[in-house]
Amino acid sequence: MNNNKFTLKLMRVDPVKYATIAAVATALIMLVIFVPMMLLFSAIGVASDDLGSGAAIFGGGLFITILAPIFYGVLVFIITLITTAILNFILKKTGGLDIDFEKVGLGISQIGSDNPRLEQ
Repeated sequence: MNNNKFTLKLMRVDPVKYATIAAVATALIMLVIFVPMMLLFSAIGVASDDLGSGAAIFGGGLFITILAPIFYGVLVFIITLITTAILNFILKKTGGLDIDFEKVGLGISQIGSDNPRLEQ
């Protein structure tokens, strides 16, 4: 057997932590998407008065720019929380998920020890 490979079994994922990570990542991505998009739409709206009162309801894009990442973050948190709970149920019923890893570097216990690899 190859000493560089080992298998771990995934038995459970923490739903709240995973949902928090997914929600924050989604909110940040939405900020990156919505801020430039709303700036562009605001610039187009200044040049054209044909957008009407619909844009005024949302503060000319500022309201949506702030609210959309929060809305998407909350929505993704709830969906990921439910999905992770379902995943944990399936993992429990099927006996877990085998994940193969390959050892390519130093292990955490080898850091700081006298190792010829460190001196290269």
